[in-house]
Amino acid sequence: MPRRATPAAFAVLVLLAPGASRAQQPGGAPPAPATPVAPAVAPEPAAIDFDAGGAAPAASPEQPEATGDDTPDTIDVRVRGKAAPRASESVIRRDVLRAAPHSTGSDLLRTVPGVAITQHSGQGKAHQIFFRGFDAEHGQDVEVFVGGAPVNEVSNIHGQGYADLHFVMPEVVKELRSTPGTYDPRQGEFAVAGSLAFDLGIDEPGITLQTTLGSFGERRLFMSWHPEGSPDETFAAAEVQQTDGFGPNRAAERASAIGQALIASSKTSSLRVMTSVYGAHFDSAGAIPLGLGRTRGDDRFRALDPKQGGDSTRLQLVFELQGEGVDSGDRWAITPFLIRRGLRLRQNFTGYLEDPVGGDGTEQVNDSTTFGANSSYEKKLKIFSDTDRLSAGIYGRGDIIQQSQKRLSGVDDRPTLTLVDASLSVIDVAGWSELSVRPIERLTLRAGLRVDGIHGEATDSALPVQSGADAAVVEGPRRGASGMHVGKKASADFVVIPGLKPFVSYGEGFRGRQVRSLSNGEDAPVIGVQSGEGGVRVGFERISGTVAVFYTYLEDDLVFDPELARNEPVGPTSRTGLAAELTIRPTEWMVHATSATYVHAVFAETDDEHDEGDLVPYAPQLVARSDIAAVPTIARVLDRDLSLRVGVGLTLLGARPLPFSELGTNQFFADASAGARLGEVELRVDATNVLEAAYFDGEFVYASQFDQGAAQSLVPQRHVTIGPPRAIFATLALHL
Repeated sequence: MPRRATPAAFAVLVLLAPGASRAQQPGGAPPAPATPVAPAVAPEPAAIDFDAGGAAPAASPEQPEATGDDTPDTIDVRVRGKAAPRASESVIRRDVLRAAPHSTGSDLLRTVPGVAITQHSGQGKAHQIFFRGFDAEHGQDVEVFVGGAPVNEVSNIHGQGYADLHFVMPEVVKELRSTPGTYDPRQGEFAVAGSLAFDLGIDEPGITLQTTLGSFGERRLFMSWHPEGSPDETFAAAEVQQTDGFGPNRAAERASAIGQALIASSKTSSLRVMTSVYGAHFDSAGAIPLGLGRTRGDDRFRALDPKQGGDSTRLQLVFELQGEGVDSGDRWAITPFLIRRGLRLRQNFTGYLEDPVGGDGTEQVNDSTTFGANSSYEKKLKIFSDTDRLSAGIYGRGDIIQQSQKRLSGVDDRPTLTLVDASLSVIDVAGWSELSVRPIERLTLRAGLRVDGIHGEATDSALPVQSGADAAVVEGPRRGASGMHVGKKASADFVVIPGLKPFVSYGEGFRGRQVRSLSNGEDAPVIGVQSGEGGVRVGFERISGTVAVFYTYLEDDLVFDPELARNEPVGPTSRTGLAAELTIRPTEWMVHATSATYVHAVFAETDDEHDEGDLVPYAPQLVARSDIAAVPTIARVLDRDLSLRVGVGLTLLGARPLPFSELGTNQFFADASAGARLGEVELRVDATNVLEAAYFDGEFVYASQFDQGAAQSLVPQRHVTIGPPRAIFATLALHL
């Protein structure tokens, strides 16, 4: 049992301690003991990541507690192979993820260094992600995996790489791994700014029943089950959530279930099976002119078009078979996956600008089936040392997509004119390899190569007249295009002293183009990106972190076009930045994780709309985050531990550049959580936007006309979506 803290000591440490430790998890289970400090020259971490089946980036699933970088690998088919982070990779663990309140898996992204998120179109739509100076929109520049399955959707009608994480409940996330840049050969399509991987698991055995009530009619029921004596990865969980929203046209509801089992099939291999189902319906208030957003009281929460919102569904099945050679120590993994996705969005950014009578509302529908598999193999070599390794893998993915975009009637919500109607198919086949050697003591060199072959086909249909008895569908020509991307990767790091490691990395990645926009026979349906990074990683028993400078060049960027309600090409861009993150665990029941990232993102060439050196719009130039938590056990009552929980999450976003050389507003807001647990009963109160910051969740600049019949103006003006006000939620949980 961890040492108990008196209430006085607890108060002093909460106020004065700059950091924190592995917080004891609810239920009184003591944290794992700290790993001893690594020797001066430790064996190289495994280049394979079993927890993602090789599908996700090579961030490690378990950062060693003692050193943060050089702990030797271990292998246990019941648990997972362990490997330390490289370069500026970070592993956000349960104690940090649970510090501040988070309502969805998307919310957990706030804890990732350099990441900011907004949700400007309703609670069921994928969050807009900003990562290291990239406005990744809903995933176009961030590769995302959950439990070994890809989340990004290729050629989604709303945006390339659309990644909806609402099906992930925050309680089932074991850890969140971030791999900035394009330096690892396991990173594939959409790894432009970097990659994110969610590893799923529940640590507390038994049944958890949890109910939440709160502001704006919030109602949530959560239930999970984790069999005692089984690995964290074996669990089942479900949630049902409803809210009336903090203003007109903001109601939402969702239901989700995830089940996963890890089975040791032999002494050297294991099978993991994961399945999930998810459905949601949500309304959206949409964007309004800045003048309306600055009004006081409830008027600023208004919705100018009540027909906005949508539906979202996800069904998936993932298998992962992994193992290790008995004598050789070679490791392997294969991960097949099958995903079915559905999305319907209704939105109106410009009012009656394009259609003064019927309005500019559109409905986007995207249905897709994704199937594929990922495999990887790691072989030990002895070129310079016993720690040398050769890793290789094969990745294959296919997507079959039906999508449409239609203009909505201003009288009712029926579609009136088809703007897009397409059938798509996309194939991505990749092979990668990486050699890791240690030519001299303390120096590790890695060289890798990834080759992707992309093929896409599209068939367009058009509905050129108003719907009705005389409607006719004209099928457009079927077209196809193929291309290849070869990405070179290289990195080096040097252990100066145990726990201090300078590093340098270079990588080339890509993002696929929207298949619908390709010309027949086009031989380059990919957009290349080159990244470089250098910095220092520190890792000691209770302190770990990184400082890095980085540069990224993207051959053809995308920026949101409100008139088309999707992203459009704008030419090449570059980003130069500085990133730093630090995690401190001064005691066994506290944690403090802080990060800050500054990025200067500019257009690299002059075109009709931008000059070279102009700021790329929408992504914040500064993102800073701090998560602090304390979970002490303070007494023994009724033969049960009495523990307290206090946590806070602080976010600072620097002014976002906007089109036409405008700048958005700085944002600072705080979320907090406080609670107590006595044995099986837990009571917690969460508060979001504690300081009642009246901020804008989204800021855009474009022309609009929301008064039907009024004189039209093409003068661009600022539009905003309103961030949610302070909200308070009470949660009662039973741990049985």
